[in-house]
Amino acid sequence: MSSPSCSGPQSDDHDASTVSSETSTLEYGQEAFDTFQTRVLDLAVTKLWPDTAAEDMTVERLKGGGYNRIIGLSLAQPSAHGDGKTDYILRIPRNDSARVENEVATLHFIQRRTRIPAPVVVAFDDTDENCLGSPYTLQERIPGTRLLSLFPTMTHQERIKIAEELGGIIKQMLAVRSAMPSIFVPSTELPPIASSFSVAPLQLSDVMLLSLIRAPRATDTRLARPYSEGAPTVTSLFRAERERLLKLDPNDSFGTDLIDKFSQMVSDLEAQGWLVNDHYTIVHWDLAPRNILVNPTDNPQAPLISGMLDWDCAILGPMFMTCGPPLWIWAWSDEDEDEDEKIANNDPSDPEARELKEVFEKAAGPDYLSFAYKPAYRLARCLVRIAIEGVHSTDAWRRAEAMLQEWAEIRNKENKESASTAAYAEKKEDEKRKKEDEKRKKEEENNDDDNDDNDGEDDDSE
Repeated sequence: MSSPSCSGPQSDDHDASTVSSETSTLEYGQEAFDTFQTRVLDLAVTKLWPDTAAEDMTVERLKGGGYNRIIGLSLAQPSAHGDGKTDYILRIPRNDSARVENEVATLHFIQRRTRIPAPVVVAFDDTDENCLGSPYTLQERIPGTRLLSLFPTMTHQERIKIAEELGGIIKQMLAVRSAMPSIFVPSTELPPIASSFSVAPLQLSDVMLLSLIRAPRATDTRLARPYSEGAPTVTSLFRAERERLLKLDPNDSFGTDLIDKFSQMVSDLEAQGWLVNDHYTIVHWDLAPRNILVNPTDNPQAPLISGMLDWDCAILGPMFMTCGPPLWIWAWSDEDEDEDEKIANNDPSDPEARELKEVFEKAAGPDYLSFAYKPAYRLARCLVRIAIEGVHSTDAWRRAEAMLQEWAEIRNKENKESASTAAYAEKKEDEKRKKEDEKRKKEEENNDDDNDDNDGEDDDSE
């Protein structure tokens, strides 16, 4: 089971082999762990914990993801878990375009404004002027195991608890309201690690293909207020991509024709009111089981979900983007394939699956239900992802074509229904006019009869 991912998971996989290490080093062109761990230890001793001896620290290679290298750090000191050590996660971006400061600001917001379990940032550096030669974030390590590996063997009651807790998390995300699409940035008024954040409008990137980046702007520590210029819309993203394609090849009719189809779909959605949204909310982009940590305990009152990971790409975006149905909760599949949202609202035949869906929907709340299942919002989610991520693979092209085809079918059906409705209305109007004409004609005949009677009475009187 998979879905588009922005960042690799912070997991509890500690058993990565030397072969895996060598493969990762070759794949991402990064320094081998055998030598890189020396840099990590130097950073820990000289900057992170200068009062702690090197022999009291342990550096451990963990399984990273496509966007971050993950290193485990442990200090021999008392911890909240009573095991005599404190564990941390060091996340190092694999590419130069990463902006760790945005993730840090997002996590500060999550910690201060919600009850969503998320990593706590201990330190970060958004420059390469350090022992690692790279930006990094240091986070408290969350105890737990990825839900991806545990969910298949969970009991029904445990799954019920997961459904309820995740629904509550979605509800919290939807409760955050902004008047414009925005990103979180660290406040410039306080020390870098202070739990402070600002909100800045999203802007079009002149460098990355259809990407959303941060540019220097005036910011506010409150949630974003209405912004009249510059905030990107789906239309402006497609317009920028069309211009980019024409600059690369003025004769590129294939790419521009596809962009024009996307833009027309945006216009259709806007004209029908589907993209009219006064509020923007937290969009995580990838609330998949691989990004959810669970920590089962003997305490039935304790939450099962211990952490929601990978907030690298989180933004304040359209509410419907947060409402993609987590079909895996009530229709788990061991196959590594994308979920089909088209069947997400089908009534599960299995009673336990039906209960899981009902529990999740009740916990997620009415805002979720408003945006989750309607075909227009489902297709709008696909369209926004295309606007931001682009179309760069054969599978992506197929999905884009399927989206356009389904939208065309919906429009054709609506046009037929509209034409049928118009024809029916016209028929009823004709029937109404006919009845009115018949009524008027009858009244005129009655009036003529009355006049004839009056004329006869006048003749008798004479």
